[in-house]
Amino acid sequence: MLLSIIRLTSGQTCYDTGNFTTNSTYGKNRDLFLSSLASTVTANKGFYTATIGQIPDEVYGLALCRGDSSPESCASCLNFTVLDMMKNCPNQKEAISWEGMDFPCVVRYSSRSFFGKLELKPTEIAHNVNNITSSLTQFDRIWRSLMDRVLAKASLGTSKLKFATDEANLTSSETIYALMQCTPDISQSDCEFCLRQSMADVQSCCYGKKGSYIMGPSCIFRWEMYPFYGATADSLSPSPLSPPSTTTDTTIAKDKGGNSISSGTVVIIVVSTSTFIIALVALITCVFLRRRKKKQKQNLRKADEINTVESLQFDFSTIRDATNNFSTDNKLGQGGFGAVYKGRLSHGQEIAVKRLSKNSVQGELEFKNEVLLVARLQHRNLVRLLGFSFEETERLLIYEFVPNSSVDKFIFGNGCTFPFKLLKILFQLS
Repeated sequence: MLLSIIRLTSGQTCYDTGNFTTNSTYGKNRDLFLSSLASTVTANKGFYTATIGQIPDEVYGLALCRGDSSPESCASCLNFTVLDMMKNCPNQKEAISWEGMDFPCVVRYSSRSFFGKLELKPTEIAHNVNNITSSLTQFDRIWRSLMDRVLAKASLGTSKLKFATDEANLTSSETIYALMQCTPDISQSDCEFCLRQSMADVQSCCYGKKGSYIMGPSCIFRWEMYPFYGATADSLSPSPLSPPSTTTDTTIAKDKGGNSISSGTVVIIVVSTSTFIIALVALITCVFLRRRKKKQKQNLRKADEINTVESLQFDFSTIRDATNNFSTDNKLGQGGFGAVYKGRLSHGQEIAVKRLSKNSVQGELEFKNEVLLVARLQHRNLVRLLGFSFEETERLLIYEFVPNSSVDKFIFGNGCTFPFKLLKILFQLS
């Protein structure tokens, strides 16, 4: 059977609402939002908003990963999106981009506030090339019921996540899979309206096809006739039945009760029992060796991670002095995850300090784990993480400060074309 699968690539809009000049204050604020986006979003569970700078150079930013994305796939998608956006929208004051293959993400920034507002345009829409072969009357009934269930679950989500998946059997051999998600900052009613409009759009565009998707500023919707999202569904496919075995008895014996037992059956019983015992011993040995090897690797990894964390830790008083006790004069911006300050270390190096919100219930171990994740995502062409610091409720991330340039210059230089250097960076990050 030939299966045609939709592969999400990219959709991007560079708005014509205004431009900024290279090295302008607005450009630096935009680059500050984009520079550490991957690590910030993954640390914030896949959704992040921020406001950086002061009017008239204020930048509003939003990033969202699909609800079933792993931290690694989320970070990979965001890194690619940022690079692509800075290449294709180098000086536009507003842009939105959808990127990704199996686990797409959305990045958006603007000079106007759009947080909590429902927006239906622009959209990216596509469909499966194959047509539905079963009864459309039956399909419409099952499809509509499934989409209503998924829509209700997604719109009833929280301020951190509005995401749902589900599936329904169309025939004994065909299943419909659906996924819906809204940006968590919009209301339940706006989320429901956005998803219903998306359902109407894909039916108008792609009725009779075996799948379609639509992505917009406020919500995404996709359905297929094959599994395409993470393991969130509860259903399990039944195992195929084994065909009945046939044996030919040549010699007949009698058991103690006088019942007939064939010699062929006796041989099968003995061989099967022996095989089972041998297989069981081999399985137990294999499991034991794997666990021992895994434990050894974990011990080595833990030792390496401890060394890495300790080497990245700054003394809290050092950072406090570097930022003049987190003076408002040193403040670069404020986001939903905390404030950013400019500082100068005792030996003269300038730094950017992200001071995480004190409302976080995150413990010391979780914070160190996030630092390790951010450190692994470092690349010479992205703003570098220098380290971290914490004291009681204070949690700080220390980055290098880029005062007179922007991230796109690090990546693209003065003349490097997009495919070669960009692809090299992406391979190194993967």
